[in-house]
Amino acid sequence: MRALAVDRQTEQELAGRILCHDVRGSDREIVFRKGHLLRADDMPRLRQCPWTEIHLLELAPDDLGQREAGQRLAGILSGAGLHSAPAGHRHVLKATHNGLLKIDVPRLQSVNRVAGIAVFTRTNDLVVRADQVVAEAQITPLAIERRAIDEVEQIVRRGGAVVRLLPFTPREVIVWKRDDRLVPAVTEKLRWFGCPLGEVLALPADAGAIRATMEDRLKPVPTLFLVLGSNALDPLDPVFQALEQMGANMQRMGMPVHPGTLLWIASWREVTIVGLPSCGLGAQVTAFDLVLPKILAEGAIGDEEIAALGHGGMLVRGAGAEPVDQTNEVRSSRFE
Repeated sequence: MRALAVDRQTEQELAGRILCHDVRGSDREIVFRKGHLLRADDMPRLRQCPWTEIHLLELAPDDLGQREAGQRLAGILSGAGLHSAPAGHRHVLKATHNGLLKIDVPRLQSVNRVAGIAVFTRTNDLVVRADQVVAEAQITPLAIERRAIDEVEQIVRRGGAVVRLLPFTPREVIVWKRDDRLVPAVTEKLRWFGCPLGEVLALPADAGAIRATMEDRLKPVPTLFLVLGSNALDPLDPVFQALEQMGANMQRMGMPVHPGTLLWIASWREVTIVGLPSCGLGAQVTAFDLVLPKILAEGAIGDEEIAALGHGGMLVRGAGAEPVDQTNEVRSSRFE
């Protein structure tokens, strides 16, 4: 590409070149914005503007302007569950459905190491709603050599989509509770993810009865059991005795998150069992809001992922989290 400074008195071909700055009319309103590719039919209006010198870029055959480059970038980066759309000199990626946003952060960094490339996204593992913008792609100059976009394409080809959206797979949910006050908040959160609430049962006081009610509701498809009211600090709590008798695997007792530090997760055949402490419920964002999307989108939450929740795990007011609104649109660093 070649930069040109064109004097008004110079007879030089202007069409086919890109403006490096805004051109204003006599009323100071912008007539042509920087980045505009001048066409032959723009010339009468351009000549009416009171400029004395304009700066232009002349593209070589292997150069791409901002719009074309942004469109290519968006297409290269977009994975399942996303579609791209122009937004000025940028292109945005939008969610086609509610889901869990997955960003390959190391490869995103590799993409942004390419000179002239700017790709910026929402955070990994964010819960997003349909039609929400989750990433934007553009080049920082007005034009770029085609080989820079080809380099980005090679990075993506080596590892798959940099940005993708996982759909939530609803599970039937059965709740055991000791306190009716906790049920509405749980029900509202489950509804947003499309999870039907199968039954709400009183939590028995002895291990044998708990085991019997859970075994009666075992199904050959992935199911979610929620236990409201167990005492995570008591190893002899009848819930834990029942799980041991059933042969359930206790994955994690306690989360590096507040509120909801005493949440626990176990697995039993095709069932994920989550124990919710009373402090981890309510309309506010809690550990449950961080664990549930992973279970529904990916089938489980891994031990390393649980450990990573500590970064940003202060969900109390004043530390980055806000309550959900009536549509359960959670507003925090992990939910939009």
